[in-house]
Amino acid sequence: MKREAIRAGLLAIFLCLGLSASARAGDVVVLTYAGPVNAISAEYISRGIGEAESRHASAMILQLDTPGGLDSAMRKIVQAEMNARVPVIAFVAPRGARAASAGCFIVLAADVAAMAPGTNIGAAHPIFLSGGIVSKKIVNDAAAYARSIAAARHRNVDWAEKAVRESVSLPEPEALQQGVIDLAANDVADLLRQLNGRVVHMTSGDVTLSLAGATQINVGLNWSEEVLSTLADPTVAYLLLLLGVLAIVVELFAPHGFVTGTLGAVAVLLALFGLTNLPVHLTGLLLLILGMSLLGLELKITSHGVLTAAGLIAFIFGSLFLFPRAAGYAISPWAIGIAALLWVVMLVFVVRVVLRARHAPVLTGVQRVIGSVGVAKTDLAPRGVVLVNGEDWDASADPAPIARGEKISVLEIQGLTLRVRKLA
Repeated sequence: MKREAIRAGLLAIFLCLGLSASARAGDVVVLTYAGPVNAISAEYISRGIGEAESRHASAMILQLDTPGGLDSAMRKIVQAEMNARVPVIAFVAPRGARAASAGCFIVLAADVAAMAPGTNIGAAHPIFLSGGIVSKKIVNDAAAYARSIAAARHRNVDWAEKAVRESVSLPEPEALQQGVIDLAANDVADLLRQLNGRVVHMTSGDVTLSLAGATQINVGLNWSEEVLSTLADPTVAYLLLLLGVLAIVVELFAPHGFVTGTLGAVAVLLALFGLTNLPVHLTGLLLLILGMSLLGLELKITSHGVLTAAGLIAFIFGSLFLFPRAAGYAISPWAIGIAALLWVVMLVFVVRVVLRARHAPVLTGVQRVIGSVGVAKTDLAPRGVVLVNGEDWDASADPAPIARGEKISVLEIQGLTLRVRKLA
């Protein structure tokens, strides 16, 4: 009896586990990414694949819209796709999206490749985002990589190589016709309907997708990825850098209790963190530094506007050349204009403060007290005590009397006694 009870209990446990696994099998993890391929997107997509594996999901869908990006990030994503323990479906969507350059490799590496109407794929010729023409060796390596991925996924190998060598690109209908992708779908719901019952050839064996009534689990960027993605935006990184440096310059020449300088230092550090995830042109960076230096020199050298003009020219050209002229890396022209205007306005303000300080008479010691405003701490009839600049002084009223609490102005100093009068 005990054995039968144990068997019945184990059977019930296995049935519960089976039902639980069956429920999890209906889950589909959906990732949505639009933007350049970089270290942040690689981390996000790799994490999404791991999330799908930990949930024992039936599949993971990556809805993608990208102009391309960094080779190192692309290869990390491709490796994560091709070694995933769940079927990975790459879906170029929504309408008007694209999978260009590095995005082409990512789509080719998926177990199932799909595109929405009005999308395109291709133009995968490697380029140096920092400028210059890539060598034949790099092109050959990229072409071989594209061929190997396409062959592993049973897709059009010849077209994959042409996408690299000749930068060819295809719209959705032609991509489907030429065997570059597996199917076309209007949206994720339509994609799930078409995938239901489809056999996916994975390294571990063939898997038949059972997606009828599948539960979609949307996995977005987590807070750290959101912050990094924001900092890695070219316009945000650019503004943080320039405004941070400007704040430090203002603090050096017109101190504000270290508040402005501290905020500027934080902004510069955040900018540098974002710039490490962006392809920066050395020429543009040097021009930008030169422009800021020339503008700063205007505070030290009276050039009658020559340094300011030269600094602005270097500043603007440095801003234009700071990042490559590639999709996803352009700085907003409005940001460049606003940054240049702020630099000029703030430097004019600082110059005025500095010049005013240079031409002001030098006052030392007790001379600084003359002309100061204070308050009577006692009745002055005619002598008493006053508070001036945070210090107590013996004072003589002229004319007397002056009541306690009334405001006074210092006329002169006689030894250690102030001669004061009541303010009207």
